[in-house]
Amino acid sequence: MFFDIHSHVLHKVDDGAKNLKESINLLKMMYSQGITHVLATPHFYPQIDTLDGFLEKVGKNFQELQKECQTQKVPNIYKGSEVFYYSGISKASGLEKLTLGGSDYILIEPNFNKLGVGFQKELLYFRDTLKITPIIAHLERYRKVKGYKNLLKFIKQNNILVQVNASSFLSFRHYFAIKKLVKMNIITFIGTDTHSIEHRPPQLSEALQIIEKRFGAEYKEKLICNSNEFLQKITQKGN
Repeated sequence: MFFDIHSHVLHKVDDGAKNLKESINLLKMMYSQGITHVLATPHFYPQIDTLDGFLEKVGKNFQELQKECQTQKVPNIYKGSEVFYYSGISKASGLEKLTLGGSDYILIEPNFNKLGVGFQKELLYFRDTLKITPIIAHLERYRKVKGYKNLLKFIKQNNILVQVNASSFLSFRHYFAIKKLVKMNIITFIGTDTHSIEHRPPQLSEALQIIEKRFGAEYKEKLICNSNEFLQKITQKGN
């Protein structure tokens, strides 16, 4: 059993699955890799998308996908979003509608130009004031961005949750960034961040093999356990 907390399998919403058929094919591929539950987390860009328009489109397409999944051998699917960060986002209204599976957790995509103190303060505001726990999406991508080293220290000191992409464990380009995150023990979740079969397909099974080989079976099991424990938080909400 494995719960993938980051994917773009929902069709016709963002740069993920282009149609319902591709959504199903992606889900079948994920199921073959041992993924039994998955969060559909389409991109939400607060300065471009309207909240109501986004939720309406996601809701409609999610119902279509759920209906089609009933006749297929695919993972159970839950509704969420990947929210792009901008300065002041923590004061925006309606954020609770963008959480993961109706839980008190939200997946935040960092802005390459805003990794500094302002971003850090808003992460704490999410968690401590709004009581919505932020999860930083694919942290390893920002390894060359100004402020990254200080962000890592902040994450470690404040126990901020972090998701990294399965594909990054297979990438030489990301290897040293991943190795550092493992050494610092700040990775909470591994997610596929799958977009399509051709572009960023799910690579969980290969990633787990590499994780066990390079970082040990115990570390691999820890990541699996973290995701599956998070599934319990989702299902307890009745979503």
